[in-house]
Amino acid sequence: MTRPHLLDALRDHVLLCDGGMGSRIQMLDLEVERDYWGQENCTEILTLSRPELIREIHRGYFEVGADMVETNTFGGSIVTLAEFGLQDRAREINRRSAELAREAAETFSDGRHRYVVGSIGPGTKLPSLANIDYDTLEAGIIEQCRGLIDGGVDAFLIETCQDTLQIKAAVNAAKAARRELGSDAPIFVQVTVETTGTLLVGPDIAAAATTIHALDVPLIGMNCATGPQEMAEHVKWLSENWPGLISIQPNAGLPELVNGTTHYPLSPAEMASWSIASLQKTG
Repeated sequence: MTRPHLLDALRDHVLLCDGGMGSRIQMLDLEVERDYWGQENCTEILTLSRPELIREIHRGYFEVGADMVETNTFGGSIVTLAEFGLQDRAREINRRSAELAREAAETFSDGRHRYVVGSIGPGTKLPSLANIDYDTLEAGIIEQCRGLIDGGVDAFLIETCQDTLQIKAAVNAAKAARRELGSDAPIFVQVTVETTGTLLVGPDIAAAATTIHALDVPLIGMNCATGPQEMAEHVKWLSENWPGLISIQPNAGLPELVNGTTHYPLSPAEMASWSIASLQKTG
């Protein structure tokens, strides 16, 4: 059965996305040398070293009701992978990551449409902080997007954005890869608003939305950083001012450091309750 285009599906009804990939991986009993090939904290390498684990994570999210999953490519640009000496394998890692998510979707035969979204994180270097120049950043993300298109993603999700200049580089990179390879995968952007009420480098949600709208992006969202309660005010602003689609992927509360590890304080029931309350405030 042919899947409807993702934009059509989103305009028709609300779709559920998966939960965190990184936090899910951290729950596994993995070894640095065997599983990470000596590249500690490079979760993208697991796509090549332990593909069955990544596929099963995707399958688990689909199994409990997710309509779409994000690829294991949050740090999949050339720029970020270069920190682990993996820049020459960027396209391969992104392609295979998309394929694994698609393989997980295809293990179901219930007739339900399931989608694969190519995750593009902010990386570790932001142009507005002079960590990297714009052209180098854009070129690195273009190669990432080529791999995601090769693997058959239904959309790009440029997520956890903290810098409007980084957003521009990522969106333009995805557009360049689409033109080159003949893809019609839509481009989505999710920003991260800190407890200060702004993105990391200063803009508020209105300034970020203005930039994203000018780039002809059909969907804006918020993810990471805060919990659903803290997001409510900004989501309400988007519901009143943003002309397109909106997505929300909050953390399970503000992350805390407990015994040296990251802990998210909201239980599943509390997460659901706060998320529903926050959505009701948007009208």
